[in-house]
Amino acid sequence: MSNYSTIRYEVKGAVCHITLNRPEKYNAINREMARELLDAFRMVRDVPEVGVVVLAGEGKAFCTGGDLAIFPSLAEHNESLNWLAHDGYDIGKAIELCDKVVIAKVTGHCLAGGLELALMCDLIYANETARFGTTEINMGILPGWGGTVRLARAMPIYRAREILYSGRKDYTGRDMYEMGFLTRIFKDDEFEERFNEVVANIGSKKPIALRMGKEVMARSLECGSMDAALALERNAIQWLVYAPDIQAVMDGFRKKPEDLVAKQKEANIASDVKK
Repeated sequence: MSNYSTIRYEVKGAVCHITLNRPEKYNAINREMARELLDAFRMVRDVPEVGVVVLAGEGKAFCTGGDLAIFPSLAEHNESLNWLAHDGYDIGKAIELCDKVVIAKVTGHCLAGGLELALMCDLIYANETARFGTTEINMGILPGWGGTVRLARAMPIYRAREILYSGRKDYTGRDMYEMGFLTRIFKDDEFEERFNEVVANIGSKKPIALRMGKEVMARSLECGSMDAALALERNAIQWLVYAPDIQAVMDGFRKKPEDLVAKQKEANIASDVKK
């Protein structure tokens, strides 16, 4: 556990849990939370045994966006620009460039900047009754932590436009899944069990393979051609193959074929004896 005041950070085996912890404010993001989120995602990047990060919210909300208490300071032009170009941008890059698979666990309200936080993650799971929306347009502005841009890349454009233009905050988890936004939804009474199964499955994979898979998929979308993307994939696989633990497996394939056949026969005989 680390000593944060607005979030909780806890590593359990291959999984790190980062939990927004201002339930009395529905986990609204203030400046301190922004600083702590940035620090937490930079810190977990350097924990080699961790392959998965779960981002969740304490209490009745995942996150309801920016804390209204910071809005008066945003009336000053430089402060507003810094909130967007430094705080929001830096957190987004810290999550995207984190070497781990980052999974958003959404229950309750996921609105405005909270929805933008979820969009920064690799996977988004929610229960059916979670509530989503981008409400900034109701104030005559737009999402500023990447929501306008990431929505358009995360789902069919016509549906992304509806979410942005409408300013609604009552889209359910079922609505968002059917519109192509979520990875999966689970029924409320099954959510914890099903979500934990997903995390356990992904967390059981080698962190280095998860890291390379995340990086290749992200960078391949930026390539100018399919051939360039395929070259990225080949290089990543070759790099993984020469990791020490994989090379230990490869040593077995380098032995004489007859030795491998003999070992397989021994294994089959041992299996028959047990039966």
